[in-house]
Amino acid sequence: IFSGPAQSFFPITVYDLYQIIFRYVLPIFAFLFFMVIEEKNGNSLQKYRGIIVGEGILLLWFTLHFLMFISSENPGYTCLFLFGYVFMIAALATALSRNSIPSGKTRIFNILRAILSYIIPGVLLAIVVMYVQPLGLKLKSASFCVEFIFISVVAIFISTKVTQLLTTTTRLYTADYAASLEKDLATIDYSAEMDEITERMYQIFRRNVQSSSLNVYISDTKGSLITAYSSNKKDFTIPLSNPMFDVLLNNNKSVVCSTEVGHVHDISAADEYLDTNSDAFFLLNEGRNILGLITLGKRVNGDHYKDYDLDIFNKLYSYFFVFGYYMRNISNKEIISVVNREIRMSSQIITSIQENVDHIKNPKVDTGYLMVPAHNIGGEFIDFIRLTDTRHLFVVGDLSGKGIAASMNMVILKSIIRTYLAETHDFKQLIVKINSFIKNSLRKGTIFSGLFGLIDFDTDTMYYINCGIPALMLYTQVYNNVIEIQGSGHVLGFVEDISPYISVKTTKLNKGDIILTCTDGLVQSHSLRGEIFGKERIQQALLDNSTYPAQRMAQFTFDGLKKFMSKEMEDDVSILVLKYQTAAEFYDDVEPSDITPDGEINTEGLSDEASEVTETDNSSFDLPEETNIEAFADEEISQEDLIRMAQEQAEEQEKKLEDTALPDDLPEDMDFSNFDDMFKN
Repeated sequence: IFSGPAQSFFPITVYDLYQIIFRYVLPIFAFLFFMVIEEKNGNSLQKYRGIIVGEGILLLWFTLHFLMFISSENPGYTCLFLFGYVFMIAALATALSRNSIPSGKTRIFNILRAILSYIIPGVLLAIVVMYVQPLGLKLKSASFCVEFIFISVVAIFISTKVTQLLTTTTRLYTADYAASLEKDLATIDYSAEMDEITERMYQIFRRNVQSSSLNVYISDTKGSLITAYSSNKKDFTIPLSNPMFDVLLNNNKSVVCSTEVGHVHDISAADEYLDTNSDAFFLLNEGRNILGLITLGKRVNGDHYKDYDLDIFNKLYSYFFVFGYYMRNISNKEIISVVNREIRMSSQIITSIQENVDHIKNPKVDTGYLMVPAHNIGGEFIDFIRLTDTRHLFVVGDLSGKGIAASMNMVILKSIIRTYLAETHDFKQLIVKINSFIKNSLRKGTIFSGLFGLIDFDTDTMYYINCGIPALMLYTQVYNNVIEIQGSGHVLGFVEDISPYISVKTTKLNKGDIILTCTDGLVQSHSLRGEIFGKERIQQALLDNSTYPAQRMAQFTFDGLKKFMSKEMEDDVSILVLKYQTAAEFYDDVEPSDITPDGEINTEGLSDEASEVTETDNSSFDLPEETNIEAFADEEISQEDLIRMAQEQAEEQEKKLEDTALPDDLPEDMDFSNFDDMFKN
């Protein structure tokens, strides 16, 4: 390049200048320019790729200088100069194929694997071949070719086995965890407590995927994703207006690794908005409706998630969606855990109040009852209130609504009934005041359907007011029949003044009489075929179980309902059974000959007490002062009334049978051989 005196200062040839520019200056300048651009605009994956390119350049320089050194000893090695660029080209190919950033541990492992899998077997192969090939022996020798092929196959086999061993061992690298991860996800019990479920999910990722953290975000009503669970105690709020979500939804991407964002063009725009401090996340969405977000931290060893992880996450996405759906719609860490605790406490308190009754201990009556809520707690109740040793008030009630609200109304109503008893001297007025309280003081729309009853054991008389009870049955042992005696009734809480719509009724109780009353959960429950349980089955149960104690009668009736339904309960069920043990004097004078063929009682010759039909309109029921209550009977159900009601109900049943009877004009050739089976079906 230079001549004259300058040549002594700059003894550079054109070849030297060429090597300096193309071998050193241009690569260094291009690499530095590339790294500056990536430092300003690139992501971590692109920076990592640049580092690999730099490593390739260093390997190029090292290889060329090594070849130059050995060429100075033997010029024949100069023919290997072109192979010096192989390392740089391999580094460029590696950089372009990288989709994730390995941790320091993984880089060391990759170097170790390269040494053990390729370099050491290659060197050993070269040494063995060098000694196998004697000097001067032609390479075309058949024995040498056989030996060379055999040694090469053995070396390749050893290299392959070493590579497989290093790749599959969990001490150096994450093994295939797809099967174990899916198995663990399938065993999550979503009926457990929320804290147990979230902790188990974190442990599943920790054990199988080696995730360092797990965070769950659920959407709220304010258009944000809020933290529902965080294993590393991080609290983020992510607005749903974040442009990242639009980018991912537009590209139908629900599972994303942070390193993937750097090389997938369609979602690269989300990179600048990805600020969850996570290395992978699952977007839980139904169409464009985002329910939540699950994020995973880097692996415990600092490694990033790779294509293998991404494939597994996509295959098992349905499990993550179920988990997120549970978190979004069933559980909220700050609210539901408190509510669950309060429900458990409230249920215990309400149940104790519900069961706090003045049990009837009079020997004349055997009492049995059941209160079975369809869910944990409900608004139905049965209450007994002792007035004196010989007088008891009982209430069977069903307050509208479900859950805690109905249960609290029940507790309030039980208390208010006792309060009004202390100041009200009239049975009917007691119900009027209770109606006003329900209408004006309880939650709007609350209604009460049930029965208020009062038993006077001195006179063997039951006074009752029907407030919309669906069934009140009386079984009389003398006639061995079950009669409905509730008559018409009106629910409480529907009108301001209930007095025109209710009346006090009385009936005598005799030995063997059984009273059964229940709420609509027993009457109206449906079977799988859509058939209701109905009053007829209740009457039949009363007849079938009349010889058992009252409590077992109630239980057997409920067992029959469960067998009939063959499914979960639809509504709360309450059943009260009163089994009277002592005979009234009325039946002492009745002989079978006194009963006419029509079922009526011939009162001629009977005692005055037996033949008397009492007119009780507006007559007061004279209770002792200590009971602090009076009962005015608007209607008395006498024995003649019972007979008449039994006849009417029998005629009604008979008419139902007539309606289902076969017509008279059936074809003469009709085959009735299978009629019994057809009728049963």
